[in-house]
Amino acid sequence: MANRRRVGLVVTAVVVLAIILAAGVLGCGSDEGSESPGDEAVSMWDKTTQDEAGMETLSMDVEESPGEISIAEGMDMAPGDISTLPQLQLLVIKTALVRMETSKGEYAKIRTDAVSIASSVGGYVESESSSKDDEGLTYASITLRVPSENFDEVMSQVSELGEVTSSEVSTKDVSSEYVDLESRLKHLQAEEAFYLTLMGQAQTIEEMITIREHLSSIQLEKEQIQGRMNFLDQQISYSTVTLTVEEVSPEEEEEGFWASVKEAFKSFARGLGNLAIGFFYALPYLVIILILLLVVWLIVRRYKRDKGEVPGPPQQ
Repeated sequence: MANRRRVGLVVTAVVVLAIILAAGVLGCGSDEGSESPGDEAVSMWDKTTQDEAGMETLSMDVEESPGEISIAEGMDMAPGDISTLPQLQLLVIKTALVRMETSKGEYAKIRTDAVSIASSVGGYVESESSSKDDEGLTYASITLRVPSENFDEVMSQVSELGEVTSSEVSTKDVSSEYVDLESRLKHLQAEEAFYLTLMGQAQTIEEMITIREHLSSIQLEKEQIQGRMNFLDQQISYSTVTLTVEEVSPEEEEEGFWASVKEAFKSFARGLGNLAIGFFYALPYLVIILILLLVVWLIVRRYKRDKGEVPGPPQQ
């Protein structure tokens, strides 16, 4: 029994010693692998370098714009200093639609006055359209772009040009979208700076191609974000005022039977005009239908004629 116990202790000691040696060997191997230029080491180095490049970019932004507070500064601030942060600037896009009526022939004057109002505050005409009906009455729409700070002034002056029938003003808050775009743009700028630095350290063609692909993707996304920010800047800086003008004829003085007869003749004339226009539109289709009917008639006629020439049964 004593011998068995000794043998068991010896075996246990050998197993424990083997485990310790194996753990030591694996530990050394992992240390050597971390020091070798493998993919995991390169990834760790890339991440560290990227973080450093991002922090340097943020630091440069803080130095160049001391009035702005960067993300890095916000992270380092104490909880008690949060109340000292400036409030978020409200960014709003304003749009207005004004409908008005005026007498016949007065649209030209209204247009001239509206363009003059917009030009006096540094605005401009974005688009314009007009049409006339069979009575010579004009229906027009003109869209003005005016500086946002003069929006209320322009609305007040435009509303005095004619009889306003309806007026709509809408606003769209894009503050959160703009802040999100700014944050994404700064992050992409930091990534772009990192990959540009890494491009100069590439040693193989494969590394240059991989870095170039990442860099192209980052630059494309950065251009898209910058384009969206430029569009929002334009929409925020200049508000849109759309003015629609409808000319109306004066009320008819004639009343009673003869006024009704006159209106009936006008309606009849308009109906004939519409009928003539419809006939000219349908004329090509009518010609095709007539040709088809003529072909069918000729086929039927030929069939009947051939059938009549067939000799009947002999008579007894």
